[in-house]
Amino acid sequence: MLELTAPLAEGQAVGRLLRAWRHRMDRRSAHGSLGGPHRSRGRLSQADVARLTGVSEGWYRALETGTRRDFSDAFLQAVADVLRLDEAERLTLFLGVSGRRPPEEHTAPSPPPAGVLDLLEVQNPHPAYLSDESWNVVAANATMAHWFPWVREPRPNLMRWVLLAPEARTQLLDWEDDFARVYLAMLRIAANRNPGSPHLRALIGDLLTDADCRRIWSDEHGVVEHPDGHRIRLRLPVHEGAVVEVTSQVLLPVGSRDLRFVIVTRNDAATAGPDRRPAP
Repeated sequence: MLELTAPLAEGQAVGRLLRAWRHRMDRRSAHGSLGGPHRSRGRLSQADVARLTGVSEGWYRALETGTRRDFSDAFLQAVADVLRLDEAERLTLFLGVSGRRPPEEHTAPSPPPAGVLDLLEVQNPHPAYLSDESWNVVAANATMAHWFPWVREPRPNLMRWVLLAPEARTQLLDWEDDFARVYLAMLRIAANRNPGSPHLRALIGDLLTDADCRRIWSDEHGVVEHPDGHRIRLRLPVHEGAVVEVTSQVLLPVGSRDLRFVIVTRNDAATAGPDRRPAP
């Protein structure tokens, strides 16, 4: 009988965990990039994970079967993101496969520079926020939180709120033309700029679970990098039912190229009023 070496045996133990983690995933939660709604039922397969992580099926199968390969941190990160592993599971995957801990920059991203945060606050009474390359809102000033309370929730993401939150479709006027089509066009160019990003793949997949987003994604072919000077109309609770027209301006901090600095300014002449004051 062939005697297993210790590393191979350990790899196979992690492989059993990987199969369990994969089997708990429904294909419908693993993103429209797998072939559309007509093929999205059932459990996630090895081929699905391979496709979502950008490797061959044989390469991913080697991970589950415990075959020793030089698996990179980037690949293990991608697998962990596709399978939605929590911090402890991610640590187990890395230690079991490579003997290394996950890179610190993945679990503890660097905070925005203090100067940029200061600049954010002085934009009051204009809403302003910082978002990363996957549209996670990493910081927002008081007025932004007053207008859009969801930015204070855990892990706020602009794309997910705009395109998936039910209230967004009533608060953002002309939702399909002025928001959905524009935001999905931004996602197209972002996905081509960073084709290996598991975060963008996960974001796009989550958005494509929505029928309207899926239809627009399939029917439209436009691309937009930054909708700077984007004029939009809002009907937010903070404005007590009034329609407010605003313009969003996008800046890219020189020292933090992966961040977007966005300022929202009103197009009317009002300079005061309850909606202009940040929440206490």
